[in-house]
Amino acid sequence: MIELKNITKQYRGVTPLKDISVTINKGDVISVIGPSGTGKSTLIRCINLLERPTSGQIIFNGEDITAKGYDVKKARQKMGMVFQSFNLFGHLTVIENVMLAPMDLLGKTKQDAYRNGMELLHSVGVADKALSYPDELSGG
Repeated sequence: MIELKNITKQYRGVTPLKDISVTINKGDVISVIGPSGTGKSTLIRCINLLERPTSGQIIFNGEDITAKGYDVKKARQKMGMVFQSFNLFGHLTVIENVMLAPMDLLGKTKQDAYRNGMELLHSVGVADKALSYPDELSGG
């Protein structure tokens, strides 16, 4: 579960996120949609701590990941996000892109990462695209 409690993010006089609170339950798949410039990417970047919120808390699986000294990598190992305009590595196939994080962050073997990656691709209905390159896909 991910719980956002009163998340605010400010940049030099601009506040794209103001007092955002929401609970995302385990197994939920969500989309953040809205007009350009309304803080969608900022919200997602804050949830994954690619940017730190100015104030508020993010609770992930019962732990405050915004707490000082929290090991951010620990949360990122179990949290997946897809960002608009963040591309896959163009020189790697879809399955190679999917395998990267488990091998680099979790120390998975190539075989385990491949097997798990194919299971994930199958679960979202794109296993047939495993050997395609990003520029061969709709949306890249």
